[in-house]
Amino acid sequence: MNDWCEPLWSSMQWHNYWKDMAPVLQREQPRGAHIADLVTPDGCVIEVQHKSMSATEISGRELDHGNMVWNFDARHLYRSGRLAITGSLNGLVTFRWKNHRRTIRSCRRPIFLDLWTMKGTSERVVLKVGQLQRDGRGTAHVIPHHSMRLWISAGIPYRPLTDLPYYRGPLR
Repeated sequence: MNDWCEPLWSSMQWHNYWKDMAPVLQREQPRGAHIADLVTPDGCVIEVQHKSMSATEISGRELDHGNMVWNFDARHLYRSGRLAITGSLNGLVTFRWKNHRRTIRSCRRPIFLDLWTMKGTSERVVLKVGQLQRDGRGTAHVIPHHSMRLWISAGIPYRPLTDLPYYRGPLR
């Protein structure tokens, strides 16, 4: 079933969805002055973020966590068209993020943007951002949620899609 038209979960439900992917012992681990949301079996911290953060908050978490990635909630941005996929070739997509969070460019660790479901499909995906330009244009790999789940829970490396899921209609 395509849940594109279904109401989005609250930020707390979304946050718990990601945290519930990991065994209890891999959640909420203290790291310096901060608590890591998730820690993968290979020791990578995943910060699950719904709200925007200042550049100072971002650098503080990156300093405390060391080996880490960011997983930002981009569901509303994608649904509203503020974040749109503009092209695709061999699993690498281009996107445009209108009025993007300027502080996100201060992230020095990998950034994932959770789109939830790709428009026109029932495939739940995140974008692993490769580049984000000042004007909001960027490139990313498309990673299925189920691949992220395997990495988070069992340490199996996630795999980007080489082809976008079948869909009808425009990318944005």
